Amino acid sequence: MKQPTKQYGRASLMDEVLGLDEVTAPKVASIIVHAGNIEHHLERAIWILEKIEPKGIRPKTDSKPITNLISMLENRAETVPEDDVRTFLQTWSKATRSGFIIRHNIAHGVSFKMEKSLVFSRNPRWHGELRKREYGDLWCEPYILDLIRESFATLLRVIGAIATTDRSLNDIASPLAQSAVREARSILGEFADQFYNPSFEKY
Repeated sequence: MKQPTKQYGRASLMDEVLGLDEVTAPKVASIIVHAGNIEHHLERAIWILEKIEPKGIRPKTDSKPITNLISMLENRAETVPEDDVRTFLQTWSKATRSGFIIRHNIAHGVSFKMEKSLVFSRNPRWHGELRKREYGDLWCEPYILDLIRESFATLLRVIGAIATTDRSLNDIASPLAQSAVREARSILGEFADQFYNPSFEKY
């Protein structure tokens, strides 16, 4: 007897209808998984930077949304005496804010095909309704997803290094890391902007 969910659900056909294929699906999945790991390591990085011992207590980071965690890191960055390290952490924070707008557009958006392109649309106003939450969308051309994915990987490498290694902030903020984080901020800021032109070939 065939598995009922496989017989009725037909996930491969549903993926095709929703615009997921063997090229875009792994890239979209990569972005979502990177985002989850960034959020996990960001909380632990805050514990380390603020010398919080979480065992047996409910740390101030508990149950906080990602925007609040980013703000905590930004506040900590303001106390860093070295200009380049302070700027590095501030740039990382700006890039991550934009990155999570993109993450939310994917995770909370409805997907559809626009000609040959996969598009995610979050909080659309297709029926003339008013909404409290902001609108957002993402055009998932493969090259766009690759730019976003590499940017998320950059953010994860930085925050993972702070959270899981004994390296100093000065060591983590290497010239290459600083350059990569600046580029990630530019890329993610571009595609998080609800007014961006998806055909704009800046990159």
